Amino acid sequence: MSNVFCFIPARAGSKQIPNKNIKELGSKPLIVWTIECALKAGLSRVIVNTDGEEIAKIAREAGAEVMIRPAQLAKDETTMFQVLNSEIPKIEPLPEMVLLLQPTSPFRKKIHIKLAIEILSKSPEYDSLLSVERIPEKYHPAQVIIMTPLGPRMANGAPISQRSARRQDFPIAYLPTGSIYLFRTKNLKTGSFYSEKIALLETEPEININDFNDFEKAANYLSALTKNGSS
Repeated sequence: MSNVFCFIPARAGSKQIPNKNIKELGSKPLIVWTIECALKAGLSRVIVNTDGEEIAKIAREAGAEVMIRPAQLAKDETTMFQVLNSEIPKIEPLPEMVLLLQPTSPFRKKIHIKLAIEILSKSPEYDSLLSVERIPEKYHPAQVIIMTPLGPRMANGAPISQRSARRQDFPIAYLPTGSIYLFRTKNLKTGSFYSEKIALLETEPEININDFNDFEKAANYLSALTKNGSS
């Protein structure tokens, strides 16, 4: 997989969970789950981009390369695109595709990484790919009612009177899992790493760790796997 490298952004600061990226989940720091998955999937280069010394140390020990992020790119208001647009061009040689993996999705599967790369590599009509899960009918956008200054409306702003009760009329709807983002490096020149030509890879729902409740959920999931002999 010389035409793609893995980029793992891991900022040291975290408001919800202090030191989240290196907090122990099971027997290893959270970020190590993502590094190991990328390496097992066959990525020839796995790069952790961080402003934290402890994160850098743990990443190197787990087998990843490390890029130290400038302090101005480690602020709360810094966007992911700003990080990618600044840091990726520094990597040589610059590959055709970037696999963006966030440490907050520890249970992604290597088979999905391999499949994502295969799909985008063989599909020149697409410029990016992201993993998604199908939205359950109960939470489908066509069912959702929101409050607006005009009162209750449909999620698209239409009056509730236009709501369709026919389930077969609902279009298929997806939600990004946050687990896999794959894009062609050239996309950065457009101002977005997505572009307009996006492929979707449907996977099962995943645990995305943003707060302590999510972390507890991940720990319980891991414990259940261990008890069932699946880990």
